[in-house]
Amino acid sequence: MKTISIILTLLLPIFSVGQSVQELDFNKNYPETKVDKKTKLKYALRFEKNGVYKVSVWQHGIDVVLKLTNSSDEQLLEKDSPNGTNGLETFSYTSNEKGKFYLSIDRLDENGNPEQGKVSIFIKKYSKSEIEEIKTSIEPENAKNVQTLDIDHFWEAFDHLKKCKTHSDSVATIQTLYLDRATNGLLDFIQARSFTAEKFVRQIAHYPKFYASVRKNTIEAKKSEPVIEEVFQKFSELYPNFKPFKVCFAIGLINTGGTTSNQFVLIGTEVSASTKGVDVSEFGNSAFGKVLISEGDILQKLRNMIAHECVHTQQITPYDKDAVFCGLLYNIMTEGFCDFIGELVVGDQINQVAFDYGERHEKDLWVELKRELCNENSKNWLYNYFTSQERPADLGYYVGYKIAQEYYKNASDKRKAIADIIEMNNPIRFLELSRYDQKPKG
Repeated sequence: MKTISIILTLLLPIFSVGQSVQELDFNKNYPETKVDKKTKLKYALRFEKNGVYKVSVWQHGIDVVLKLTNSSDEQLLEKDSPNGTNGLETFSYTSNEKGKFYLSIDRLDENGNPEQGKVSIFIKKYSKSEIEEIKTSIEPENAKNVQTLDIDHFWEAFDHLKKCKTHSDSVATIQTLYLDRATNGLLDFIQARSFTAEKFVRQIAHYPKFYASVRKNTIEAKKSEPVIEEVFQKFSELYPNFKPFKVCFAIGLINTGGTTSNQFVLIGTEVSASTKGVDVSEFGNSAFGKVLISEGDILQKLRNMIAHECVHTQQITPYDKDAVFCGLLYNIMTEGFCDFIGELVVGDQINQVAFDYGERHEKDLWVELKRELCNENSKNWLYNYFTSQERPADLGYYVGYKIAQEYYKNASDKRKAIADIIEMNNPIRFLELSRYDQKPKG
């Protein structure tokens, strides 16, 4: 009996692995399925050799982890993005062999994760013609220094949403018509700002009037290539060490006007090209809504944004290892210095609302900021468009600008001063050299 018991114990894993599992069809939306602490979902996928697939699992109230294994139960990949309990888990896979593969969807065993929720699944199989079409259509754009094709792809997806009957259809539309056709620049943007199709569908549903009304401006932004070349040329004259990056114009989640990656200046065109006349009623009386409809020509706003972000691409000097780290001061300098150098390049102020307020309250702002100069938290001074109510947002940019301005004014060698500002790596020392603290303030 003991021998039989041992044999049965050894056979159990074999029977378990051999149990039938549902085989999923490709390019089909599956209804929401329950997943909980005890339920582990497992599906079979029949891949072709050299086939290209995209697995998309939408989390509804639960955080899950995806695992892909082959027929020998070898794990090929595992995916858990920081999307929390609502959002998209996705990965792409190119199979180097024909056969049956397995997709496991398990509740993430983590404190705070609900014990149960639901997921919905969509497995995209790309046809050979789709793969070739994507490669062919993107290659010429990727060769350009200024990429704008993603703008067209976004509005194509946006228009197609009207034909979608379900939430899953909408998410699949954004995924296949916009994100799956991303240029190299947009691929960097997706990583930098955690873009997902699910997030786009939510934002478009929340701000439909804004997206629809800013469309014309984003199309106008496609004419900006000569403007960018002009900015690069002027920047090179002021800062001979300038190394231009490529620029990608894409449509984002209304949460950034611009950022950078290792290769690109990334422009959130729906924010950067927004001007007076765009419908911002969905933002209420927020500081962000007011900035979106600030006065200015579209191309000038883009000049301002490109110049600002170009400074970020040059700020690669490592932090001085002997310097005292002063988080808030460093951050306001990093951003405010971009505003100052950007203004030297294009001759215009990127955030006139905050600047005008700062000019009227400079002394009070400096007294207030000095109390928390080395805080690690920047919430009172930077990136606070959605929380600032009593005064303009991003006033830390203004203070950083004024520190750079004072340093530049007091420098005898202006060209060296520009290099010093861009290459700043010791904020406390720079503040001392600027003599901004001693400057009389109105």
